[in-house]
Amino acid sequence: MNIFDRRVLLSGAFSGLFFALPAAIAQRTVFADAPLNGVMLFVIFFAGALAGYAAARPMPLHALMHGAAAGLITFLGPEAVYLVAKHEFPNPLSLIFGGLMFASLGTIGAYIAIWRDAQDAAKATRS
Repeated sequence: MNIFDRRVLLSGAFSGLFFALPAAIAQRTVFADAPLNGVMLFVIFFAGALAGYAAARPMPLHALMHGAAAGLITFLGPEAVYLVAKHEFPNPLSLIFGGLMFASLGTIGAYIAIWRDAQDAAKATRS
């Protein structure tokens, strides 16, 4: 039995990758030694939370799990860019840490989506 809705996961992951991949490419090429390197890193992190938000917005049965999985999938895009740019396999501990961090960011984004939906429902009930 599969508890994940593939359409929801793909929509969340595409939303995150839409921002994460260009930012990762720009960070590794154009802004490699520039001060905007940190800004591109922030955009990549924001993309992980955005993926979780987009995956939880349709309100699937397990919204937080969908958000975490979409954030994790979003991690794979920039990681592939880093792999191509460096031509070497990253440290396995950094992969685990990065995966957990992006799953956490996706969960935070999903929680914000659930919270906003509850706020909208409360406003509709009061009106």
